[in-house]
Amino acid sequence: MHLNRYNDIKALKENPLFKDVSDEGLQELFFHSKQKTWTKRICFLDRSETVNNFYIITSGRLKVYFFNPKKDRKITLFILTQHDVFDLYNVFDWCHHEVYYETLDDTEVFSIPITFLKQWMQEHVAFYKNALEYSMIKMKGLEDYVTSSNLDSTSTRLAKLLVEHTNETTHKLELINGLPHKELAQLIGTTRTVLNRHIQEFKEEGIIEITNKNIKILNMNLLLDRIKK
Repeated sequence: MHLNRYNDIKALKENPLFKDVSDEGLQELFFHSKQKTWTKRICFLDRSETVNNFYIITSGRLKVYFFNPKKDRKITLFILTQHDVFDLYNVFDWCHHEVYYETLDDTEVFSIPITFLKQWMQEHVAFYKNALEYSMIKMKGLEDYVTSSNLDSTSTRLAKLLVEHTNETTHKLELINGLPHKELAQLIGTTRTVLNRHIQEFKEEGIIEITNKNIKILNMNLLLDRIKK
């Protein structure tokens, strides 16, 4: 087997969605896939790009968002990264949903025709099971988001966002670090102006510091206190 192909199949095997799939099944899946690279800030506004293909992200970050043209407002639902996939709605023939995608970095993906994936999935039930579990985790995230948006102050939502994306071992902010403030604002359902005000408060209280868009948590206890208020 060619070295690059071996490495690509190995990368699929490391994805929790495919961890229980046989090597033969992964080779068949890889045979029907295409590797694509999307440059930073590509927007997918035409569903024809996403409705017919299933994508597995191998590197980079991509945001999934809802846009209300009447209010000119965006709300980011998810930020997807390595091992994430989209769109399971189309794979399982769930209800139509109007979401859009935008790359936040140069992003590499495997692209698989959904018609083939549906057939392949019938013979590889392990993927089906893992995909349902993956979907439930994402739905729980949306549930938490909706609850927080209606019950928590903007300051609390910002604190929760920072805590959620802080590595417990290294205490470093991951996934959302380096994003512009407008992107962080869309993640907690507010405007950049309001977000900037709370970020300034956090800085003045010694909770965080920011250098070149990179946020560093200085005092986790104070940050957690913000959530308890």
